[in-house]
Amino acid sequence: CDIRSLGCEEKRELLATIEQAVAFVTTMVFQDGSSQLDSEQVLTSSVKGVVVLVKNQTDHPCPPSYFSTDYTWNAANENDKLIYLKTEGSSLWEQEQQAHKKFAWQVLFQMLHCKVPIICFNAKDFLRTLLQVYGNEISWKQVADSVVLDPRIAAWLINPSDTVPSFECLIQKYFEKPFSMATVNTDTGTLRNASYQNLGVNLEKLYNVMMDLAHDLQVQGLWKLFCTLELPLIKILAVMETHKIRVNKQELKKTSEILGLRLKELEQEAHQVAGERFLLTSSSQLREVLFEKLKLHTLCEKIHRTEVQQLVSTSEVVLNKLQDLHPLPKIILEYRQV
Repeated sequence: CDIRSLGCEEKRELLATIEQAVAFVTTMVFQDGSSQLDSEQVLTSSVKGVVVLVKNQTDHPCPPSYFSTDYTWNAANENDKLIYLKTEGSSLWEQEQQAHKKFAWQVLFQMLHCKVPIICFNAKDFLRTLLQVYGNEISWKQVADSVVLDPRIAAWLINPSDTVPSFECLIQKYFEKPFSMATVNTDTGTLRNASYQNLGVNLEKLYNVMMDLAHDLQVQGLWKLFCTLELPLIKILAVMETHKIRVNKQELKKTSEILGLRLKELEQEAHQVAGERFLLTSSSQLREVLFEKLKLHTLCEKIHRTEVQQLVSTSEVVLNKLQDLHPLPKIILEYRQV
């Protein structure tokens, strides 16, 4: 439902439902009709609103805690609600618009306050937008205390050797059937009914993918790292991008010069041991030297390959395997670290 169509009693019921939710799955929609779930979405179009899938309690009333090893959450059920919160202002009917905006803020504030997971693809952009739109009502501390899960970060953590996947890549990996993206009707400012339902389906898929990724993180022993490092960093970056921060320019310049000199030294060392000049930051050139010229992959079993093109990977995992076979992989690892 579009919250602007709700009466007072319905609004109270919605807030009560949010209070009892076990998770929220959300995405921002933009003026150009795209959402955060679109593969090529870049934040050039202004935010029009937020769509939230409210996951309700079923047989398992308690979701896992932030650091719990119990990652099984509720599947889709008929009590889930899909709501649209319009964040964009309008000069028409200003008093009514302010009332709608205030209630949208109440809903979002309660979501942040609930301490249950907010699942969002590109969660940093979502949190930063909340601070920009509702800066007077929502403080950075409330954002910092929220519980966010970003499937994009989870997927990257599981497989750092591949580029960060799009929502479409994630869905195609976990669901065989093709799916259609939803768009916003920018003429009326509301979601078309069919598109609204499509977006709801995609948010449900996003929820299910996050559950699968949580399972994979558990299996690979990465869940604690995900919760204690990656997720807090999302919120820190969102706040930093919204607020001014102070830095010591002279110290940064000094550090930059030291690291710059070390990079040049490592570059020369790499060229010397490789027997030719190449661009250390180029995966294709590095791959050519390591595997076509030095043929290091033939000396090591089970070398990881990239998912899309099935090329021998130049990831940290692979370089660690190769570093005892030749000096170059170790130099590249230090170069990347610097």
